[in-house]
Amino acid sequence: MDILTPKGQKSLEQERKLLASFCAAMKCSVIETDKNQPAQIDGFIVCDGALCGIFESKCRKANVSQMHRWGDEWILTYQKLLDGAEISRRLRTPFYGIVYLLDEPLGIIIQLTDHEGKILPKVRVEETATQATINGGTAVRANAYIDISECMTFPII
Repeated sequence: MDILTPKGQKSLEQERKLLASFCAAMKCSVIETDKNQPAQIDGFIVCDGALCGIFESKCRKANVSQMHRWGDEWILTYQKLLDGAEISRRLRTPFYGIVYLLDEPLGIIIQLTDHEGKILPKVRVEETATQATINGGTAVRANAYIDISECMTFPII
């Protein structure tokens, strides 16, 4: 698995910093899915002992200016968006994207679905070539370009 490589471990370290900062800013806790196995979502958000969301977390080598130049869009594989929406619908809880802009450093959060699994932000889907994994390579797949112009931000601590 990619997470077991040096680049994967570095990414995991960054992701844990992102999630700790998210929890501090939002006054919540998270439960991650097992990083040693593929999962349809990255984890669960818990508020006052109850499930209040599910999430996908990513680290991106970018800053706010770069995101603006990219049209204020965050790329997520379309299948991940669909999987998260389905889990959101089944659990009756919102699905969130949590992103660490490594060059800022800043965290962003975008609500991807409501509690019924309805996708909320503007999304365009294109089949494009992107990096396959943290360790490189290229994959051509359907990608969701998600409008993050309405996202919330939080400091990385």
